[in-house]
Amino acid sequence: MIREMSLARRLGLRSLFASRSEVLLALVVSLLVVGSLISTAFRDGTPAVLVLVPFALMAIVLRRARPTSALLLAVAVAGASPGNRTLALPVMVALYTLASRVPWRISVAVAAGAALASILAAAVFGAGTATDHGGLYGYAIGVTAQYAAAIAVGLYVGAQRRVRDGYRERAERLDRERELLADRAVAEERVRIAQELHDIVAHNVSLMVVEAQALGATVPDERVAQRSQAIADLGRQAMTEMHATLRLLRADGAQPELAPQPGLDQLERLIEQLHRAGQSVELSVEGQPRPLAQGVDLSAYRIVQEALTNVVKHASGARTRVTVAYRDDGVELTIVDTEGEARTTRLPETPDVSDGHGVIGMRERAAMFGGRLTAESLADGFRVTASLPYSAAKS
Repeated sequence: MIREMSLARRLGLRSLFASRSEVLLALVVSLLVVGSLISTAFRDGTPAVLVLVPFALMAIVLRRARPTSALLLAVAVAGASPGNRTLALPVMVALYTLASRVPWRISVAVAAGAALASILAAAVFGAGTATDHGGLYGYAIGVTAQYAAAIAVGLYVGAQRRVRDGYRERAERLDRERELLADRAVAEERVRIAQELHDIVAHNVSLMVVEAQALGATVPDERVAQRSQAIADLGRQAMTEMHATLRLLRADGAQPELAPQPGLDQLERLIEQLHRAGQSVELSVEGQPRPLAQGVDLSAYRIVQEALTNVVKHASGARTRVTVAYRDDGVELTIVDTEGEARTTRLPETPDVSDGHGVIGMRERAAMFGGRLTAESLADGFRVTASLPYSAAKS
């Protein structure tokens, strides 16, 4: 698919072409000046005039970095040999460059001063110049017309450049605004999708909570009442987290007031909920616990939570062991479930672990902080191992 070139890029290409044309102009002027001085030296038998070559070229080269110094040097070179009209070209190029950058009043005053200096040099040093070119009066008219033309072209090019720069700035601003509008549209669409998911899931979870409470109220069994109450509590917790996530998406850059995000210090509470649901989960901690960055701590908690959720979904009743090991270079999480007495049936052959969105999400959370995650089937269960480095938490 061919994408349309932005206006800012098109204007940038035009500016590049303009810069190349100025380089070509300087090259042509340099060749004309050098050729003219060499021709004068051989024709008039005055090799000393070749001394002016480096100064003329220096004036042409310096015109962009130091236009005022280049103009003074060019006027001095032209005044040293008034009979060579080609030496007026470096002066004209310097005037053109200066006029394209400064206001017109300054340009006109500078051009008048350059013309006056050239006329005085012709009157003092150019003994044969007046005769060869129709007199000093004609020379003055010609020099003034040349310098005025250079000033006029420079003012025109400068005005065009300023207009082009204004267009480029406006185009870049419009491009930025268009990107911001596109980002905002994407964000709004995400919020809309989240709202739809929230409405659908919230409705079903609410029904689950109501059904669980109704079951606990109608069945005269203490164990059923406890289990139904645990289901209702989990449903309310899920609703709370969904509401918090939706508020975060709707914040639109504002700093919302949120409850602290869970971390590894809340694993015992998570496991206690699973105990109430009938799951056999054991937690062990190896090494000296150390504080983690909030993002790493949250990702570690979510990895364990997702792994335990997979156990409940695919191996309900299996004995599960969660190990949190604080190594020298990072924290290592291991979640292993094995067949137990409460587990009477085994699911069909476990599919490729990469097919599950839960495993993909856990891998993304680990990779976000430079860690890694592996998930593999065992002879009698399943194992998930994740490593999150401490160094990534500090970066």
